[in-house]
Amino acid sequence: MITHHPSEELIAAYAAGSLDEANALAIATHLTLCPACRREATCYEALGASLIEELPEMAMAQDALSATLARVRSGTTTMGTMGATQPSKHAPTSQIMLPAPLRHYVGGDVDAAKWRTLGPGIQHMPLVTADGVTARLLRIAPGRSVFDHSHGGTELTLVLNGSYLAQGQRFVRGDLEMADENTQHRPVAGAEDVCICLAVTDAPLRFGNWIGRLMQPFIGI
Repeated sequence: MITHHPSEELIAAYAAGSLDEANALAIATHLTLCPACRREATCYEALGASLIEELPEMAMAQDALSATLARVRSGTTTMGTMGATQPSKHAPTSQIMLPAPLRHYVGGDVDAAKWRTLGPGIQHMPLVTADGVTARLLRIAPGRSVFDHSHGGTELTLVLNGSYLAQGQRFVRGDLEMADENTQHRPVAGAEDVCICLAVTDAPLRFGNWIGRLMQPFIGI
């Protein structure tokens, strides 16, 4: 059961089309998994449409149609948020299916991901960087923890498979954790399955130990 959701402000910004590409990808992916937030986004879109109807008519920009089509094809509009896939319990990594918005960036499901090693039992795949914000997939082996860290900005972490524990809270498939400069944590993957997450950051992490700080220039996080 999903118990951790994005803020109303993020959902409203997504519905208005004002989020950067990486954050829009995270929200679009969450919406495929969360009917409650999907309904909320639909309400914001309806509100926006009603407000637009009250505006005086204006000429469209020449590239308006092509820009809209590009967003639809990239999967970062709520038009593509239906059709979430459900992986089988304890599925091998090669059988884990990704929500539709992510497949465009990965080139398929998890078995198509081109993983890079971050540390023992931890891998990542950068997906997109735009406007200084980066989205990446994370793969954490069961029971493994990432380095203790805080944040230079904001971080969204969406669970796609398995679970993790952070600051006494458990995050499962569909849960989205929102962290900021005041958050210090060391997420630990659940022992029951590999943890696959989508992480979005707008600033470098601040590692709490010298090993993390030493590796940071090489791993690019």
